[in-house]
Amino acid sequence: MLKGAVAQRYAEALFGLAQEKGLLDKIEEDLRAVEEALATSSDLRRVFYHPQVPAEVKKAIVKELWEKDLHPYTLNFLNVVLDARREIFFKDIVAEYRRLLNETKNLVEVEVTSAIELSPEQASALTEALKEAVKREVTVRYRVNPDILGGLVVRIGNRVIDASVARQLERLREQIREIRVS
Repeated sequence: MLKGAVAQRYAEALFGLAQEKGLLDKIEEDLRAVEEALATSSDLRRVFYHPQVPAEVKKAIVKELWEKDLHPYTLNFLNVVLDARREIFFKDIVAEYRRLLNETKNLVEVEVTSAIELSPEQASALTEALKEAVKREVTVRYRVNPDILGGLVVRIGNRVIDASVARQLERLREQIREIRVS
């Protein structure tokens, strides 16, 4: 519960400032850049999240890496997070900021997982069907996972629609287990 409350409080504060200054998209772009750097560099991730590395060292690294690229508000925000030792919640803060931004733009993020890569025509048709279903604009991220065997798994916010062959086979297995032979 603490994670959600901390992420919400920090994200709302940053979002309010960004909205007031007309920087919603720039701040989101900055946060995405930091998030990607943390995801791709294990050394940076280790230092950024390590509880025994002093905040001043982390702030110096952040300044060195991003002073020229990030908006000063984003840099200040990162420093506040590091000073408060809340960096462990960074991914959650970014996710909450993105949720607030999407809500403001009447936008829904959707993740679609398929067993094989969808053709551009299939992806386009699915995107249009999703827009119609949720009655909002959507940004769709497509992933491939052969383990689902076929069908699709669609994640809309915190809802999951699992229409995969793997899930259907699992349901069939459960039904067979429940059958009593006389």
